[in-house]
Amino acid sequence: MSLSVHALSVRVHRAQLLHDITLEVAPGECLGLIGPNGSGKSTLMRSLAGLLRPRAGEVRLQGQPLARLSARTRAQRIALVEQQADTTDRLRVREAVELGRTPYLSPLRGWSPQDDARVDRALAAVEMTALADRLWHTLSGGEQQRVHIARALAQDPEVLLLDEPTNHLDIRHQLALLALVRELRITRVIALHDLNQALGCDRLALLDGGRLRAIGRPEEVLTEAALRRHFGVGAIRTTDPSGQPALHFTHAL
Repeated sequence: MSLSVHALSVRVHRAQLLHDITLEVAPGECLGLIGPNGSGKSTLMRSLAGLLRPRAGEVRLQGQPLARLSARTRAQRIALVEQQADTTDRLRVREAVELGRTPYLSPLRGWSPQDDARVDRALAAVEMTALADRLWHTLSGGEQQRVHIARALAQDPEVLLLDEPTNHLDIRHQLALLALVRELRITRVIALHDLNQALGCDRLALLDGGRLRAIGRPEEVLTEAALRRHFGVGAIRTTDPSGQPALHFTHAL
């Protein structure tokens, strides 16, 4: 499922947050969104999900303007995990994940064993099966984040949008989540704060000041000049013990 942005500009409360953004995400691609704080990553994520109305331009899903799709259709095709997502305290973990199946339910199509199977797989994918009966408010921040991701996976989307999903996760679950995201055979857009984690994406889109400054393969985008200009750091490019590229950062001079 392809996802594209065409000359997108967004204003919120009179503040211009995105300026003339144009990019395309190929079917099955993992595109990483990077940029300093306040660069517009979360605004772009919410726009891709159809939650913000653009001032100009549009988002298209498989060539169709997102604004012309019903909310139900968008929810069946696109799942978004936001940084500050919330859930009713009274819900149990499994009930929270079951909400991901809501777009498929109707008076003519009730809950089925297939829905149970989707929920089971989603819980297992984020290692939350053992906590399925726990109440939401008893979970740690990292556990809550994993439940939100499970709910998105249960939604069975064609496009998965993750806004800094490794926030609040310990290092083991960060690595497990990123491995899971890489293995998914759907279109993925993931906003990341950690630039070393971003190296694992197929391509990167660098935002700064609400503008798209660069897009391409990680080694093309995370150049020494770009790191100094947009992040205010220097970097030494190395290879870790597993043979993967890595960046070691220094204060920019």
